[in-house]
Amino acid sequence: MKKYSAIIFDVDGTLLDTSEGIIKSVEYTVDKLKLRPLSEEEKKSFIGPKIFDSLKKVYPELSESEVKNAAKVFRDRYSTVDLLKAKPYDGVIELLKKLKDNNYSVGIATYKREDYARKIVKFFGISDYCYCIEGSDFDGKLTKQDIINICIDKLNADKSKILMVGDTDNDKNGAENAGVDFLAVTFGFGYKTIDKLECLTANSCREIEEIIFEG
Repeated sequence: MKKYSAIIFDVDGTLLDTSEGIIKSVEYTVDKLKLRPLSEEEKKSFIGPKIFDSLKKVYPELSESEVKNAAKVFRDRYSTVDLLKAKPYDGVIELLKKLKDNNYSVGIATYKREDYARKIVKFFGISDYCYCIEGSDFDGKLTKQDIINICIDKLNADKSKILMVGDTDNDKNGAENAGVDFLAVTFGFGYKTIDKLECLTANSCREIEEIIFEG
């Protein structure tokens, strides 16, 4: 008997390497608004979290309205120019196909705004394997736990049979707070080492597959 019947995936840093598009939109926003130049590490910190939270973190001197305006500039650029500058990680499509062929329910829970998420996963053929695609609301009020819970409700599976796969503490904490198991991947943007990670871990899509099918 298989341990899991449903798998929920994060997008940025888990299914797709979206770094190019996000960083280009960050650079555009900084240049357009004449903000303080960012280091490469600061630019990379935008990959995954909500854009509003990332801007607030790197530019604490900005007012709430200034951060909202910068977030709008970013979104306008990202949605129309840079969204599809991404690529699936090695083995992603093969993994999703195998899950579908073996009757696993697959869902997506991402901090990406939902309309962006649906567009990008459709473009790369990922939506063909997904039962539900859940993302952030337009106001960015949903937490990762909220998004995961929406996905859980759509999948209609027992929580003990659900595994969340992601690459950051946002994913890990959201999964744990939602009451489902978590698998951390180290090939994305967040976790670079498995040290001190008290959860399942994988360094590749092949390892994710082994954990799901052999675990």
